[in-house]
Amino acid sequence: MLRCSMRGRRGLDRSAILDAAFDMLSRVGEVGFSVRKLGGRIGVDPMTVLHHFGSKEELLRRIADRALATVELPLPSADWRADLRHVAAAHRDLANRHPRLFRLHFRFHASGRAAQASSEVVYRALRSAGLPDDAAAALGLGFYAFILGYALAQAEGLLRPITDEDEAELKALDPLACPATLALIPAFKALDRDAAFDASVDAFIDGVSCRCKARMLRQRSRTRGSGRGHRLNSTCGEDPWTI
Repeated sequence: MLRCSMRGRRGLDRSAILDAAFDMLSRVGEVGFSVRKLGGRIGVDPMTVLHHFGSKEELLRRIADRALATVELPLPSADWRADLRHVAAAHRDLANRHPRLFRLHFRFHASGRAAQASSEVVYRALRSAGLPDDAAAALGLGFYAFILGYALAQAEGLLRPITDEDEAELKALDPLACPATLALIPAFKALDRDAAFDASVDAFIDGVSCRCKARMLRQRSRTRGSGRGHRLNSTCGEDPWTI
C-alpha cells in the first residue's frame, strides 16, 4: 500500500500507480474502482494515470497480470499431470487471497507476461500428454474456464459445507423429483473443499489421459489392423480430435 506521505506527489511512476491501483481494487472491487477515485487517493490528476496506461481497460489488464505474478507458478516439467495440478492450485490460491479482483482473469486471460507464462505451462502439459494441437488448444482453454470458475465459486462461498438452513431447505424437496439430491445431503454437510478441488482437477486430468490412450491405440489399430483402439474408445468415450 502507498504511504500517506506519497499523497499529493506529481512524480509517481508507473509502478507506484500500479501498486496503488492493485491495492485499491483488491479492497473495493471493480464496481468501486475508477481512475478518478484512484487519482484522488494517491494525489495525482486522473490524466496522469491515463498517460501511463493509456486507458482504464489497460490499467485493469495490468492489475490482473500483477495479481497473477504474486503466485508461484511451476516451470514446465516432465510430469504433465503435476504441472496442471500446480497451475490449478495457484489460481485457487489467488482467488482466495484476492477475490475482489479475481474476476479480471476471465476478461484478461493470457494477455500479460504472467498469464502467458501460466498458459505456456498448461499448453506444454497437454501436448506432452499426447493431445494433438487442436485438442490441446481447445482443452487448454477449457481447463482455464473450469479452474477460473471453480476458484471464483469457492472464493465467493459456493463450495462449502451446507448450513442447517440449507439442509432444511433441501429436506423440503419432493423425494420423488429429487431423490439423488436428498441422498447427498450428508455428503454436502461433510464437504471437504480441498478434497473436492483435488478430485475435480483429477477428473479433468483423467479425461485427458483417457483421450490420449484412446488416440494412441487408435493409431496402433490403423497400423496393425487391430480392433483394440475401438474397444478402448467404447470405455473412454468418443474422441472428436482424430488424426
